[in-house]
Amino acid sequence: DVTDEKAVEASIRDALLAFGGLDLVVNNAGLSISKPLLETTNADWDLQHNVMAKGSFLVSRAAARVLIDQKLGGDIVYISSKNSIFAGPNNIAYSATKADQAHQVRLLAAELGEHGIRVNGINPDGVVRGSGIFAGGWGAKRAAVYGVPEEELGKYYAQRTLLKREVLPEHVANAVFVLCTSDLDHTTGLHIPVDAGVAAAFLR
Repeated sequence: DVTDEKAVEASIRDALLAFGGLDLVVNNAGLSISKPLLETTNADWDLQHNVMAKGSFLVSRAAARVLIDQKLGGDIVYISSKNSIFAGPNNIAYSATKADQAHQVRLLAAELGEHGIRVNGINPDGVVRGSGIFAGGWGAKRAAVYGVPEEELGKYYAQRTLLKREVLPEHVANAVFVLCTSDLDHTTGLHIPVDAGVAAAFLR
């Protein structure tokens, strides 16, 4: 439970015992409730912000304590979203939370750099196949927003990209892997788009 400070700290301790140290942490906990503004409740807003904005803050803080103490540097990666930049309809709470996460990346990169800790983010487009968020009913709601059958949502997302490709979980994992290798050891504060090219989400 990433909203529970004690649970987060216990997870970090468990990782230390299991692996003998901490090298990287990925903030990937997420959920979404797709509703128009006037139907979005305080509870909807609070739930999404507690899980993603507060949750990633708690995880990053607990991880940073360990990484600083180890004096070996390390990586913190946020799975944000193209929605942190792209403004789509009926998605106020989710997209605002993702924008919060995206700025956490920049803020923590600025603060933790002196300790050799790199903080970067991934901005995927909608990952339909293999996604717990979409399987939990969000896919049907997003499909309704765009007027397509739910089973065609992945193809719909693909057709609006420059490369006409669907984004899968392994594409996001590949980006995380590259960010945490020595090939990008001089990179921090970066957001990598993994969206097959969504022009409206280009970083400016």
